[in-house]
Amino acid sequence: MMSREDALLRAKMWNDMFAYLRDFFAKRSYLEVQTPIAVGSPDLSPNLFPVAIDLNVLGRGPVRATLITSPEFSMKKLLGSGLDKIFTITPVFRNVEELGGDHSIEFTMLEWYQQHADYHALMQETEDLINGYLGWTDVWPRFSFVKLLAEWTGETSDDTFNHHILPDLMKKHDKFMVMEFPVAEAALARKTPDGLAAERFEAYAYGMEMCNGFTELVDAAEQRSRFLIEQAERRALGKEVFPIDEDLLSRLSSVASPTFGNALGVDRLVMLKAGTQSIDSIHLFPPSERFR
Repeated sequence: MMSREDALLRAKMWNDMFAYLRDFFAKRSYLEVQTPIAVGSPDLSPNLFPVAIDLNVLGRGPVRATLITSPEFSMKKLLGSGLDKIFTITPVFRNVEELGGDHSIEFTMLEWYQQHADYHALMQETEDLINGYLGWTDVWPRFSFVKLLAEWTGETSDDTFNHHILPDLMKKHDKFMVMEFPVAEAALARKTPDGLAAERFEAYAYGMEMCNGFTELVDAAEQRSRFLIEQAERRALGKEVFPIDEDLLSRLSSVASPTFGNALGVDRLVMLKAGTQSIDSIHLFPPSERFR
């Protein structure tokens, strides 16, 4: 059983983090919003396993839904409704995840969006947010995914980046960002001006992926095409295929170009503050102990 002192320490650590985030965004004129946890059309990424649920809606009967893997679609709908700078802090759920280490089936996501700004501005704001919370002053080096892959002289495969390039970067740098991902690995991101990559980035600190951010794709026709590709990929993998979010597509034309968005794992931010590699050690109800 957790001691009273340990429980107080963990609770205070999370309270301090929430206070910091809300102050950070308030000073930058962001509006905090709340988004749904259960949705009918989740992220269609082939690598995700949404937690599917069956609801019984009065007057309609059974409805297939999922718990969100991210609040992204709802946030973009709010952008389409005219909100310019928004953030949310919400539980998210991803099935078929290991428990312990830096993973959990349920974790806390911070997402924020700003219209009329691209992912270069977002990378700087992300650096400011993490550095401010942790008391760091480092300038985070930035690397191009497509250039790193082109320069690689060893074996090449779909896993070259994850198995070779990324571990090498982690050995050389405590913290860094990787930008300019292949378009096929950034279904929700705008292409770079030359069309050879997507305006997506990831930030890494002490061996952990911290966030995934984009200049958002706001072309509804292209977004539909990418969703159809993802549906086909899920079908080929034998995974459940969820419907395209038509409400999202209908609102994209009202979103400015450029617009940026970022999804940052709050649990890992707290882990860095606590100086731990174990997600269990920061929670009042450790993930690996909930499902015994």
